[in-house]
Amino acid sequence: ALNYQGETVLISCPWKLVLRLYNTATRKVEEFKPINPDKVGMYVCGLTVYNDMHLGHARTYISFDVIRRWLEYSGYEVTFVQNHTDIDDKIIQKANEEDSTTEEIASRYIERTTEDLEKLQVRPPTFMPKATDFIKEMIEIVSDLVEKKHAYVVEPAAGALSSDVYFDISSASDMFGTLTGQNIEDMEAGARVAVDSRKRHPSDFVLWKGAKPNEPSWESPWGSGRPGWHIECSAMSLGHLGKHFDIHGGGVDLKFPHHESEILQTECHTNHSPVANYWIHTGFLTIDKEKMSKSLDNFFLVRDVMKEYSAPILRFYLLNGSYRSPIDFSNSSLKESMAAYKRLEGTYRRFRDEETNGVQKPPELVEAIEQCRKDFVSAMNDDFNTREAIASLFQLARIANNHPESSLASDLRSELVKTFDYYGNQVLGLFTEHIIDDSLLASIKDLITKRDAARIAKDWSQSDSIRDELSEMGIEVQDTPEGTKWRRI
Repeated sequence: ALNYQGETVLISCPWKLVLRLYNTATRKVEEFKPINPDKVGMYVCGLTVYNDMHLGHARTYISFDVIRRWLEYSGYEVTFVQNHTDIDDKIIQKANEEDSTTEEIASRYIERTTEDLEKLQVRPPTFMPKATDFIKEMIEIVSDLVEKKHAYVVEPAAGALSSDVYFDISSASDMFGTLTGQNIEDMEAGARVAVDSRKRHPSDFVLWKGAKPNEPSWESPWGSGRPGWHIECSAMSLGHLGKHFDIHGGGVDLKFPHHESEILQTECHTNHSPVANYWIHTGFLTIDKEKMSKSLDNFFLVRDVMKEYSAPILRFYLLNGSYRSPIDFSNSSLKESMAAYKRLEGTYRRFRDEETNGVQKPPELVEAIEQCRKDFVSAMNDDFNTREAIASLFQLARIANNHPESSLASDLRSELVKTFDYYGNQVLGLFTEHIIDDSLLASIKDLITKRDAARIAKDWSQSDSIRDELSEMGIEVQDTPEGTKWRRI
């Protein structure tokens, strides 16, 4: 069931397949069986808000947005939790550089990244907690781990005012490697695991950091301090989804150490395993085969890319491949995606906006609509294969383009448009309408009127100049036998 123009509409799917997805924890594709037959609990690790969002982040959040949409399309009630890490070394560093506060830095980038996600048609999570809202719960978890001998307190670090608390990885060695499939001895310290002589084992990770002068801190049994990175997600997932939920996700770079650490500390605290039945990870977005990363300074910010390419084009580009496979970013590949997207969107809008009705019901188009629905559902149930799902829409568009839109019977054209809308728009989040305010709309119409006059006067230079001006405004004009048509690009 989907909402279409204010109505709940059902699509008959006698060929609907069972959803199968790749589970990082088992390293194989499995049939999806939720804990509750009608509900799904899903947690996705969110942004550390010290800068704007880059394309690698966008890929992850667009992918999980489509996964969430497909689960909802399949009839599940989804509780989707995605956090903000609003206290972190990098946030503190940014605040110091700008002579600001961590609260101001986090608030600014939460607002800016939320704007970016909205433009990319990523639906708001059911809950979007901030780490600092769960300090009390984090302290309770750490206290329990210390009591159970899964964590230990060490002397303050150099320059710190209070003690640190570390997770004792050897106390849960039999649980280690859920996602990596490796033993403790095989693993090296990860990106956020600092080498520290106070550790009992090199892979022990910090649960609580003793406060340093002029840093944000909270009182705890070990003195003033702040949480480590890993413990934040454990507290927030437990708070909103409980000790056992269906899906935990994030970028592939979070498998180790972040997600492995989450599993250890959460399951040792709750005495329940597994914390999540399915672990889903999105692949890297790379540049020249190297991971896009702020730390490597080889990233493209979403809002910068959207100055040249519209949000739907960027979303299309990031979905036109398996969510688990790496994408090597290049301007040329993005331009190719723009051309492909415009062809597909043009077909959808042309049939949608047609006002005259014919009588034809070509059998090959009737069959193509049904085949598209079947192929789309099959692709999405095959580990959320958005590339094949998009291909099914292109195949339908190819056949539809063989028939003038005005020649089709209204009911057939309606079914065609609904198919594009259900799957391309409401599941994949493409073809979304852009809101244009009244003043901009008036300017667009005025320029089109002037261009029409220039064309009548055969003033091609003026006509081209106005076309370029409209293009800079994000408006594409099309000269048709019925007059000038335009659309937002």
